Amino acid sequence: MNIFGKTLGLLLGFALMAALVAGAYFALEFIVSLFAGLDTQVARVTAIASVVVLLASMIITAGIREAGRRSTAAQHREQKAATYQFFVDCWEDPTSAREKLQALDRLLALYGGAAVIKAHVALRTIAREKGSWHPDAASQFGKALFEIRKDLGEYGQGITAGDLRELVLPRSDSVSPVARLGDPQPSAALASRS
Repeated sequence: MNIFGKTLGLLLGFALMAALVAGAYFALEFIVSLFAGLDTQVARVTAIASVVVLLASMIITAGIREAGRRSTAAQHREQKAATYQFFVDCWEDPTSAREKLQALDRLLALYGGAAVIKAHVALRTIAREKGSWHPDAASQFGKALFEIRKDLGEYGQGITAGDLRELVLPRSDSVSPVARLGDPQPSAALASRS
């Protein structure tokens, strides 16, 4: 920006400031002229009542804004919790339909925390490269669960990603049913689960 533009902007800013000061002065003068015609006792009571009404309206407005923020935060937390529940549902069954995982991707993009999104991307990468039934996928799933708990504010002292994985995945050794049974085909493992 050249010097002419800067000077013009500065002059415009000063002009606006002067207009605000002049407006405040004239408004104050008008209010004083209104009270000048009143008895001093009535003027004092009116001034006090006016200030009380203004303060009350400011307090009410602040309360309404805060209630709106809390409501929005509660809705966002509910959406986030529902998204994370859908995350667990999708990854509990590694044979989930592709459309279901794409819907999960969209929900995480809208509501997921950064660490959860990174954990999900890592889980998808492992599932694509090594398969959903690989032990590394189960381990990454536990890490994702840990990140979900942190994002929801549940830090859980002493709880590890492995502990969370053990709770959610229905296996005692954190290895997929395929690896446990020695069967390389997920379909056989699924049939044995039902």
